[in-house]
Amino acid sequence: MDYRRIDNHKIEIIPGQTPIDKLLETMARVSYESAKPSGSDFLELLDKNSPKINFAGFVHLNSAEVLDIDYVNQRQCKTKVRKTGDGRFVFDARLHEMNGGSPELFLNKVKSASGKNAQGSKTSAQSDKTKPWSRNNQQRSRWLEFLLDIIDLFT
Repeated sequence: MDYRRIDNHKIEIIPGQTPIDKLLETMARVSYESAKPSGSDFLELLDKNSPKINFAGFVHLNSAEVLDIDYVNQRQCKTKVRKTGDGRFVFDARLHEMNGGSPELFLNKVKSASGKNAQGSKTSAQSDKTKPWSRNNQQRSRWLEFLLDIIDLFT
């Protein structure tokens, strides 16, 4: 999975070797897991008793909007992916930005999660070239996510 920014509010999702239905399911799961309940405080975020969710149920491959999540279990997910007429998949970055999130950070989480599900899809020569960059990028992403959580805690 990869992505490229089309304009200020749209990012093209490039599935690569990952089946698009699995990638969209991963996007739905990461969106839910990274969303916090509206009006929540720190103690509510510690509550892990959420019911099992069928994230594949949010994927609609026969529709123009192949993934459209608003609120799930009072969590503000706000994730939308459309399929264009030429077959490309476009992520609506504006929804994440409006809620104070970073679309790139979100997509890096999705990329990391989908990579864990499809390990071995790259040749060893390709993975050797990308490992150091990916590892550093993941460490930065985790650090940035931690800092954003601390900021959310005090706002």
